Amino acid sequence: MNEQASRLIQLRELEVRENILSSSKIISVCSGKGGTGKTFFAANFAQSLAGLGKKILLVDLDLNFSNLNVLLNQTSDSLLSEFFEQRKSLQEIIFDYSGNLNLIFGDSGRNDYPRVSREIINYFFISLNKVIDRYDYIILDSSAGADEITLHQLIKSDYNIIVTSPEPTAIMDAYVVVKLLSSENSSSLKFVVVNKCLDKTDADSAFSNLTLATKHFLGDSPEFLGSISFDADAHKSILNQQLLVRENPDSKSAKEIKSIANQFVTINQVANISRPGQII
Repeated sequence: MNEQASRLIQLRELEVRENILSSSKIISVCSGKGGTGKTFFAANFAQSLAGLGKKILLVDLDLNFSNLNVLLNQTSDSLLSEFFEQRKSLQEIIFDYSGNLNLIFGDSGRNDYPRVSREIINYFFISLNKVIDRYDYIILDSSAGADEITLHQLIKSDYNIIVTSPEPTAIMDAYVVVKLLSSENSSSLKFVVVNKCLDKTDADSAFSNLTLATKHFLGDSPEFLGSISFDADAHKSILNQQLLVRENPDSKSAKEIKSIANQFVTINQVANISRPGQII
């Protein structure tokens, strides 16, 4: 009981800080299903923003199914679950990956993984505000799908980037994510990245099918942020456990990811100018 009371007191203290922050910095990268390349995009997007001189914190929030460490061939003694278990503070589990890119790793396959509730997610977001001034953007690599906890995380984020692919099943699952966010009256800005495209027509068709459904049935529509080609260079970077934008920066897909990063920075600047009083 004392521990619970202590946590509530801490939440109240941190809420004071949360309520004075106005810039939009928190980005959730999500997908309606697994296999769309969500983590691949999140990591390369984060590195691309870092390459633009932005200070980035990338958090693996794919609870108990984390693989950012595998993608990057990195290990850390400090994991997100230790924060959830209140054994370490958020600052203590930050991993310095490169000059402008910091990471928080998750872990996978634990039978005793701590139960994550809406209260814990609230505590996580409030704790982010203790470090948010150090970063230009904080990117959350979400769990695939949109269960109650993931949806709560998406709603609390400033931006949601939905990663999909041209397959009809992936488009339908992306539609479900937009539907759930709309049903909760989420004020987060929604964007779509179409990954694994054979060509521009492939991407345009996928996004057109998605927006046709969202406009007709939901009266809502995400914005198109960009597409990424399906090519051997991306596949090779995953096998080599290297970031594509670092291993092969001149490849077609790497250039597309960097273009998406540039476009997002411009969108964010406009959003912060037009919504100066927003509370994150």
